[in-house]
Amino acid sequence: MTIKLYCFGESGNAYKAALPLQLSGLDWAPVKVDFFNGATRTPEYRAEVNEMGEVPVLVDGDITLTQSGVIQHYITEKTGKFGGATPEEAREVLRWQFWDNHKLSSQAGMTRFLMNFLPEEKRPAEVIAFTQGRLKAAYQVLEAHLGGA
Repeated sequence: MTIKLYCFGESGNAYKAALPLQLSGLDWAPVKVDFFNGATRTPEYRAEVNEMGEVPVLVDGDITLTQSGVIQHYITEKTGKFGGATPEEAREVLRWQFWDNHKLSSQAGMTRFLMNFLPEEKRPAEVIAFTQGRLKAAYQVLEAHLGGA
């Protein structure tokens, strides 16, 4: 049975679910959601797909999962890939997933939305500057870790 991933191309969180699906070799297909015309805000979408009104949503038979980190974890459980060979490695993967969801992707997504999807006259310069500062701090943590510092 083909796994379905409700998503849209501009969503970084949907990308975080689609990438491990693609790399895992699992049989999956995107279900494109018309986010910008309000599809996720309809009562039908919330009742039938995701009560939170968000993407991504993974449907694998009787299993429906939301939130990119949970979907990534499910793919790891299902395939044995991407999760670390030992419990310590698995916790390290989870630690960085949680950090990404809280410190990096949330700031990057908000900043990207404010800068690219709002009309220029509605872009809140002070908020953008604040989120860019938070994003810069997150990138510094990531760069230090990847550099071995």
